[in-house]
Amino acid sequence: MLDIITTEFQKIKRYNVLWVGVVAVLFSALLAVFQIVSSHGSNPLTYDSFANMVIWNNFSLAFPFGITLIGGYLINREYTDETLKSILTVPVSLRKLLAGKLIALGGLTILLSLFSFLCTVILGLIFCHINISVTLIVKSLVQLLIVNLCCYIAVLPIIAYFGRKQNAFLTGVGIAFVYGFCGVFVAGRNLTDFYPITAGLGLVGYNNGADTVYQPLVGAITLVVILILAAILLAFTPNYDKVMTISKKKVTKHKKHSHK
Repeated sequence: MLDIITTEFQKIKRYNVLWVGVVAVLFSALLAVFQIVSSHGSNPLTYDSFANMVIWNNFSLAFPFGITLIGGYLINREYTDETLKSILTVPVSLRKLLAGKLIALGGLTILLSLFSFLCTVILGLIFCHINISVTLIVKSLVQLLIVNLCCYIAVLPIIAYFGRKQNAFLTGVGIAFVYGFCGVFVAGRNLTDFYPITAGLGLVGYNNGADTVYQPLVGAITLVVILILAAILLAFTPNYDKVMTISKKKVTKHKKHSHK
């Protein structure tokens, strides 16, 4: 498994799709600057409110979309590059290969979270002139890491399911985008801890000025259920022959419709 994970990191460095995640994280931080400046007007900006806005943009826009796109792309390349058959003769089961990719994706999520934190600190130092302390900076680091990792857990079943079919990952990306955006309407309400995308907010005690009462235990249970669902999907991953047979049938059907 360690070899698979190491190999995945080596592959990620060669793929341009990684820049999608970098741009998404940077966009999230820059959007937060625009939002916080426009809402505060001439009032001084605080680092805490700015960091909260970055967290909000991350869970509602950047991370569900970015993680699913990168994860789905990494899996789909094995189909499109026709490397899957040679990999599985090592032998490595399709189930184990997908698990390794998902774990590597978790590591990448941590790296993107650290980049998000770096953007937050730099932009915070530029635009925020009060209430900047080491305590608040460390707090934002912890909150960004936990909330982003919770987003990763929340989209795992989507990646695991659509990763079993060639060229299906874009459908998963669309679902993940809507999934994350709906978190905007759930966050701060009674369903926050029950909705996987927003469950991390309760775990870190996210406070955007509203007196939201969280139930961290419920949020933790929600994420554990999602992890179990992802594990079940991985456990029932079809074998290589079945996956490729389904993919070939789709290609043949598409060609027939094209000729018509």
